[in-house]
Amino acid sequence: SSGKYNFVTQPPQHTKRPRRRYDEIERMYNCDYPGCTKSYGTLNHLNSHKTMQKHGPKATPAQFKEMRKAWRERKKAE
Repeated sequence: SSGKYNFVTQPPQHTKRPRRRYDEIERMYNCDYPGCTKSYGTLNHLNSHKTMQKHGPKATPAQFKEMRKAWRERKKAE
């Protein structure tokens, strides 16, 4: 072996989905802490907020089951 390496770059197989702009995010996960008006597009982001701000226990997916079901129905109707 001569100690030389020859790397051939491959073209990307798929392109990444573009990041959603601030105004495109549907913020349906609301913080239920008294006086807090924050809302988030994902349950994970809501739970990060609740943990960092000490706004009570983490929310569970079951708490938002009906809300997500109604959201899917609305999206289907569009």
